[in-house]
Amino acid sequence: MKPVTLRTPRLVLSMPRAADVDAVFAACQDAELQKYTTVPVPYERAHAHGFVVDLVPQWWRDDIEYVFGIRESADAPLRGVVSWQRERGFVGYWLAAGHRGAGVMTEAVGAVLDWVFSHEEIDEVRWEAVAGNVGSAIVAQRCGFQWDGIGRIEHVRPGQEDGGWQAVLTRSDYASGLTSEPWPVLP
Repeated sequence: MKPVTLRTPRLVLSMPRAADVDAVFAACQDAELQKYTTVPVPYERAHAHGFVVDLVPQWWRDDIEYVFGIRESADAPLRGVVSWQRERGFVGYWLAAGHRGAGVMTEAVGAVLDWVFSHEEIDEVRWEAVAGNVGSAIVAQRCGFQWDGIGRIEHVRPGQEDGGWQAVLTRSDYASGLTSEPWPVLP
């Protein structure tokens, strides 16, 4: 698939570009991001370069995963990323530490969900996170995902427990605007 650009009232979401390597590298130095994602630790500039320059374009081209960089405008610095893994049906995301807590990720994930559900053959999107990732869970709940329990998740750091949190958003729940029931892991 050719990369697409999505827009919200505050954000532009587009495929990360080579100029974003330093922003990805800087964001991935954050201990919390490293704790809850599978980025390599230590995270080196070469990892950011490989992700942005090699992997992301290949994933788009091969219809594997669609990674969107989150920005305030087309020329603004990268704040984070949100992606949809088409083959597995999962949404994933991270936001640089300085941009958390302002609703940016909820808005970005909502835009990606609008785009995903515009594909008629997609009936559900799944979310999973390492247990304890409250920030990610709050975003998923605000976007309408329904709690699906605790179970084995695929993407964990070596040495981590493979149990995590899971949720699902169906096309019908999304179309109806159904709000998420309270999640037992959230305050």
